[in-house]
Amino acid sequence: MFQAVKSSDQSFWSSALVDPIVNRCETWRDSIRNTRISNLQTPSVSDVAQLYPEAVVASSDAFAWQDIRVLHLRHSLNEMVVPSSDNHCLVLNLSAPLQVHAHLGKRNFEGNVLAGEVAIMPAGTSWSCQSESSYCSNTLLLFLRPLFVRKVVERIDFSHGELVFTPQIGFKSKHIRHIAMSLLSELNEANVMGRLYADSLAIGLAMQLIRRYSALKDVQIGPGGMAPHRLRKATSLIDQHLAGEEEGRVALRAVAKEVGMSYFHFSRAFKQSMGMTPTNYIAERRIERAKQLMQETGLPIAEIALRSGFSSQSHFTTSFRRLAGVTPRSFRKGI
Repeated sequence: MFQAVKSSDQSFWSSALVDPIVNRCETWRDSIRNTRISNLQTPSVSDVAQLYPEAVVASSDAFAWQDIRVLHLRHSLNEMVVPSSDNHCLVLNLSAPLQVHAHLGKRNFEGNVLAGEVAIMPAGTSWSCQSESSYCSNTLLLFLRPLFVRKVVERIDFSHGELVFTPQIGFKSKHIRHIAMSLLSELNEANVMGRLYADSLAIGLAMQLIRRYSALKDVQIGPGGMAPHRLRKATSLIDQHLAGEEEGRVALRAVAKEVGMSYFHFSRAFKQSMGMTPTNYIAERRIERAKQLMQETGLPIAEIALRSGFSSQSHFTTSFRRLAGVTPRSFRKGI
């Protein structure tokens, strides 16, 4: 965990990014003054944009960005509680200092994030941020899918290790900050080139995470991981099944048998190595296929759902929203 260090450009961030929004937040503050923070401790909604819709200033949800989701949030709540997500989340603070608490598994993390500093919340991390300042909180959240990050790992030839992220709170990174601010500016560019540029920035952001803020462990030595040759065989078998099916469940027990493991051991080792369960991996791959079909064909959403391996359009819409942050129809409109 990184310890927050006082930033030399804090005054710049505070004056340039906080002051202009104070008046705007005052109106909303009056409307939410009586919000009970205790009701937010166990939110039933998993998406932060749905949990705090009034806080969303800008979102990439309407732009059909493939590999990254960006939310720009401003609010005057004393505390914002963010439920765990299936995606990695990077937090760039654009306002007064925040006190952040994070929980991943059995471990707790906490620290301060000054103006212009960054925090990393790996997939599966629940966290909250508090501010004692009278200014509105102003943050940029950037979500990366674990499967996308894994693919970037393979591109830069880190394929023989297990990628491990832990929450990191309150550190400077001019590279991450530059990419984040570039993505924020792209929220105003609703065109194809803007989408392509955003997806290229996502690659750069993933590379920063991999090279600087993750640990690569030898899966043959690390406890619970899957040997590289078994992992490659397992993903290959799953991908072959997905490529040939239109509907139906992937026979994971058969995959486990093919790689010489019990189903229970296979499931645990797969998650340890890939950062997601086999079921979530399958869902990610199906969503990728659905996105490709929406971009390349004019097929109805219901037909795309079936061709992507979902049993119903409602199941498809729920899964797509959970993993992509938007509904299939909204994604198609942004293409």
